[in-house]
Amino acid sequence: MALPRIAIVGRPNVGKSTLLNRLVGRRAALVNDMPGVTRDRKYIPLTLPSGEVELIDTAGIEVQSRDDLAKRLNAISAAAMAEATAIVLVIDGIAGVTPADRGLAQMAIKSGKPIVLVVNKADAKATEATLDDVYALGLGDPVALSAEHGQNIGRLLQALDAYAGDETSAEDQPLRLAIVGRPNAGKSTLVNQLLGEERMLTGPEAGLTRESVATRWMHNGQLFELVDTAGLRRKARITEQVEKMSATDAIYTITRAHVVVLVLDSTQPFEHQDRTIAAKVVDEGKPLLIALNKWDLVENKEELLDEMNWQLENNFAQVKGVPLVPISALRGSGIKDLFPQIERLYTLWQTTLPTPKLNDFLADATEANPHPLSKDHKSV
Repeated sequence: MALPRIAIVGRPNVGKSTLLNRLVGRRAALVNDMPGVTRDRKYIPLTLPSGEVELIDTAGIEVQSRDDLAKRLNAISAAAMAEATAIVLVIDGIAGVTPADRGLAQMAIKSGKPIVLVVNKADAKATEATLDDVYALGLGDPVALSAEHGQNIGRLLQALDAYAGDETSAEDQPLRLAIVGRPNAGKSTLVNQLLGEERMLTGPEAGLTRESVATRWMHNGQLFELVDTAGLRRKARITEQVEKMSATDAIYTITRAHVVVLVLDSTQPFEHQDRTIAAKVVDEGKPLLIALNKWDLVENKEELLDEMNWQLENNFAQVKGVPLVPISALRGSGIKDLFPQIERLYTLWQTTLPTPKLNDFLADATEANPHPLSKDHKSV
């Protein structure tokens, strides 16, 4: 059974992600002083006394913005409100109630969903003059708190407990599927295609995804947790603090995954960074599947596939035997071919070898590849 969802909405930089992290007690969302770090809907379970809810971290809504990127972000956040059981509207207690806040309050009221009004940064004296304007929004008594310092968080948890549902049983634990790759390889487009909706922000701009975004999804009776990650570039090219945080977040996602899908741009396949990412996945001991995206743009398909298989066999010993699946995330072709491979890899990864068989394997491997003699060795 799906958990009740609580959408956390507000203007950019009012402290939504900081509040989410405080509620769940860990860094589940990236936080930075730069506005607009959050760009996609992020779903994080929260255990409450009466059960569980799923918090939705959203991008800051910019009311009446004409910027194309802002419009796309607004649409994603509006969709979060539409699917939510209840809405937490966050207002910056220092900045006070702005026209944008009033517009957001009207959007929330029109949704018909229950609204919990939060005044963040309430530990500052400047918030005292804000409260009259807050009551004028017509949303009742606000929860005044400080997400950064943890003040009055208990009162908000108490308010959210009214929407809690049944806890997720052990049988309902999902298969965690991480989608990784270079920027603009088509990771978010693939996730949207799998989900059948525009859940993730996509576009021609590189680096739109800034943090790992997990989404629960049922396919053929199997519960998945799809995790879209930020594009990974070479370390030497990463200069901004937010991108460094995004890269760390993506690597952490790989360590938690059950299966990893490396999305390659078929028009520029197996560049140095692709090999680096593949090696990282293998080093973490995770099953790896390579999705050759944008396959519809490739003219010499058989030639490229032969070249890719040759590269895996001869130049990348650490990823030998990794399945290659040609797809077009944009058009949806080849997507169904991913799942037999994902399920096969997951089954193999869960397989437990009896100790005698493992010892026999290690003995055969050592015999076939004996250790080199040390420089200090002297024949007798």
